[in-house]
Amino acid sequence: MATAEELFVLGVTAHQTGDLEGAERYYRELIAVEPTHAPALSNLASLVARRGGGDEADAFYARAIAADPDFLDARFNRGNLLRRRGRFAAAVGEYEEVLRRAPDHPHTLLNLGLAVSDAGDWTRAAECFGRAAQLDPDLPDALMLCADALLRTGRPREAAGVLREAARRFPDSPRAHFNFGLQVAANGAFDEAKGALERALALKPDYAEAHNALGVVFDATGETAEALARYREAVRLKPEFVEARTNLGANLCEQGLVPEGLGALRRALSAGPNPIAHGALMGYLPFLASAEHLWEEARAWAAAHAAGLFPADPPARRPRGPRVRLGYLFGEMRARYAVALLDALLARHDRSKFHVTVYASPVKPVPELDALRGRADAWRAATGVPDERLAATVRADEIDVLIDLTGHAPGGRLLTLARKPAPVQIALLSEPVPTGLHALDYRVTDATADPPRATPPIGEQPLRLPDVSWVYVPPTDAPAPNARPATEPFTFGCLDHPAKLSDKCVETWSAVLAAVPNSRIVLACGTAGDARRGLLGRFAARGVAAERVTLVTRAEAAECAAYRAIDLALDPFPCGGAAVACDALWMGVPVLTVNGTDPRGRQTASVLTALGLPEFVADSREHLVPLAATWAQHRGALADLRAALRDLMRQSPVTDAAAYVTHLEAALLAL
Repeated sequence: MATAEELFVLGVTAHQTGDLEGAERYYRELIAVEPTHAPALSNLASLVARRGGGDEADAFYARAIAADPDFLDARFNRGNLLRRRGRFAAAVGEYEEVLRRAPDHPHTLLNLGLAVSDAGDWTRAAECFGRAAQLDPDLPDALMLCADALLRTGRPREAAGVLREAARRFPDSPRAHFNFGLQVAANGAFDEAKGALERALALKPDYAEAHNALGVVFDATGETAEALARYREAVRLKPEFVEARTNLGANLCEQGLVPEGLGALRRALSAGPNPIAHGALMGYLPFLASAEHLWEEARAWAAAHAAGLFPADPPARRPRGPRVRLGYLFGEMRARYAVALLDALLARHDRSKFHVTVYASPVKPVPELDALRGRADAWRAATGVPDERLAATVRADEIDVLIDLTGHAPGGRLLTLARKPAPVQIALLSEPVPTGLHALDYRVTDATADPPRATPPIGEQPLRLPDVSWVYVPPTDAPAPNARPATEPFTFGCLDHPAKLSDKCVETWSAVLAAVPNSRIVLACGTAGDARRGLLGRFAARGVAAERVTLVTRAEAAECAAYRAIDLALDPFPCGGAAVACDALWMGVPVLTVNGTDPRGRQTASVLTALGLPEFVADSREHLVPLAATWAQHRGALADLRAALRDLMRQSPVTDAAAYVTHLEAALLAL
């Protein structure tokens, strides 16, 4: 009969050679004759755990530890088993016992960090991972995990430093450079991010995730053509890479290549429900789709992502106290006018009547927002905070009225709103299209954009303000309006988003150019060659020669000085651009618009009506052609108006922020 030590050797040999059944048999024979043989008990526990016998394995580990309390392998492995089974506190106890006996054991520190992070203690997790990385410089996971824990505790700069160290220690690791690039990009250090991501790609050219991340960085720095190339490469390498395909679709739409962009977004959705891809689709569809199509898509979005989120016990409207608790919720705030509007609201709210809390989720750093923090009574940084947790925060803050400023734009928090954390929830500023959310009660609008007779088939109830639904805050650095030389060709222009140039829009504007001989048009366009060729080709197909069309980049179009070359601006349809129209008007350039069939196409008409300029509103696109031709024949009248428009804007409700906030507050109090 074999001795205990002989049985142990046989068991270990079978274990090491892959004969797991034989190893288990030998270990069981051994403990039958020597029940306190700690190594055999521990090895048997690992085999039993491997085949799913969690309770039995735990019992064997416990027996091994009872037999030899200083048997660290048994404690370490039992901790691992307990953590896998969700018993985090017990796992932490075993790891701590190991460290009490061997305080410099890096793998135990690493796993202790994982256990405490599983339990939600990210501060201690960061300490554990950082200590493990100090003890074992060749342990790359420790640095990566430490950075993640630091991020979760709101320490992005420290996280970037840890990832920089990982890239230094592991210069041949594509993942180390990739993670470092991601974090410094999130911190706004785009040049450093480019270098790190390009290093990752030099080491691993087929690294689809790095191509996608580099595309995001290029997008952030305005290098949209370069970004497009990276997204295309990412989806070529990994066709089902949903995030890259979503970014590709958004980039294509931003360039004005809308059909291809929408196709990419729908392809991303074909992999399954994805609120980011679906939100991007909903963000671009209003530019071109019919009102009926938008209703259908809004229903589909809500059914796919918001179903079941409305609480059984939504917060009830509270008796009015001395102050209404008002919340502003937003995601991406890249547009100047959006930040300026928020500034105007925060600066002018009557604090004797309103307590104002901001819930900020910007996708990328926005320095201008930092200056607004002091204007709010409370400011909650919500980037990266799950919607469920953010909704709980809003509810705990006892917000009476929650106003969303983003809608489906990047970083939008519609799934926070879907959980109905406030008794009254309102959409303001975002495109006037339905969300499909039962939880959103009102949409701020006005009587021109939303005539009382027009009732939307679905969606939020209109909350009509006098004059205009939002207030325009002029840029402080805009140059003075210039006089246009009468000897130059008459020039139309549209510096709005190129994705808004629908086929009917291009067709109508081509007819305008045909009706005004020798006229020109200036348009904003993406930087990609396909975008520029495509837009010129659409006009050429309708008889407009390329030399009559001047294309400027979207960065150039964002500068007010671009209007100095334009005599008369054209508002796109079916989705107009009131903010861009206001920039034109501020620069002295009158705007022609078509009064649309739904609120998307009546925003600029609201502005012109408030200015007392209804003669620039066409009843239909067919009426736009003779109206534009008539104005082109009255350059003197346009010149006089050009000289007077800025003062007219200053004296109108369009720029009267104090009156606007007073009207908004009155509407909120009336609710």
